[in-house]
Amino acid sequence: MKSLLITATGFALCLTTNLGAQAPPENELDSKLEQVGATMWRVRPRNSPYEIWFEEAKKRIPTFVGLVIQDARTEPLTPWDDMGVDGLYIKMADYQLTDGWILEIPANGQIKPQRHMFEAGIYFFGGPGHIVIQQEEKRPQRIDFKYRTLFSIPLNVRYQIFNDSDAPVRLVAVTSFPFVLNSMNSEEFIFDNPFAFRDRYDAGEDYADRSDHVRENLTITNLVPDALEFELDEYDHRGKGTSNTHWTMSGNSMIDLHVSEMPSKLYKKAHRHSSDAFILLLSGEGYSLTWPEGRYEDRIRVDWHEGTIFVPPIYWYHQHLNPGLGSARYLAINAPHLVTNLGLRFQDQLDPDLPQIKEEFDALVAE
Repeated sequence: MKSLLITATGFALCLTTNLGAQAPPENELDSKLEQVGATMWRVRPRNSPYEIWFEEAKKRIPTFVGLVIQDARTEPLTPWDDMGVDGLYIKMADYQLTDGWILEIPANGQIKPQRHMFEAGIYFFGGPGHIVIQQEEKRPQRIDFKYRTLFSIPLNVRYQIFNDSDAPVRLVAVTSFPFVLNSMNSEEFIFDNPFAFRDRYDAGEDYADRSDHVRENLTITNLVPDALEFELDEYDHRGKGTSNTHWTMSGNSMIDLHVSEMPSKLYKKAHRHSSDAFILLLSGEGYSLTWPEGRYEDRIRVDWHEGTIFVPPIYWYHQHLNPGLGSARYLAINAPHLVTNLGLRFQDQLDPDLPQIKEEFDALVAE
């Protein structure tokens, strides 16, 4: 039985090797298909507007392609002219809905002003600092951040991020740029569009103060000052003793942001879904597993800690496990509502767990 520990460099290669173990395609159609279940095949995206854009973009911007970045806080970065700071553009798996960035703002520095017709959720590894956002024909507004703050830029609002500290500040962003580009196939529409979504953002004085806990596991807010300290609700559906909350932020309709926590020596149930999922570890040490249906022997294991980013391939099972002595919390940014609204959301959860998973986990806890 194989269990693979993958680094950021080797991850995509190992994934290709595992999939290559399948019977060779007999025709051109078969070469476009990926088996994700006993009777289910997924058509791989090829030559989408986003894929075409990426092939050109990687000639001029720093890029990463794969499934794992072991530590966003220390991942090597290089100058990204469009942002005005060192950074890294992240293309995970063959995702067509979401992408990611890592940016490092130098001490007392700032990024270049930005504006775009896609949503973005941003998590900060450092601070203090502030973001200036400005709606058309409205006064600028300041949003303060610190280490572990989570903020989502209102759609198509001008903004600029400033580091007010004497040390560099890193941030991780996950955006819906691929989905919008695939939908419109126009960079001009995305980056040079004057439309103002005033129903999402009207520059109200209390914009950053809103926080309405509307029901269990759901809070409507525009700013999470500390994502690690935010109080969560029980969520036994994904594993007894675990907790969770979703944040509906900035009127978003494309990306969703939620955080989950596993107490010591517990794990989440294995599940899968037909939407992308960027997972960023906020605390703890543990591991995750991901595998295609019926092929647990080909599972990929990712050991993680604060700062690890990883994604499961589309419709692969994935499971998060915490054999350590402290709680572990992770942030997930994905697009379930978008996929649901398109009628393309599929999901399921393994219950009971595969016996091998519990056996392996119990052995680690006993060590």
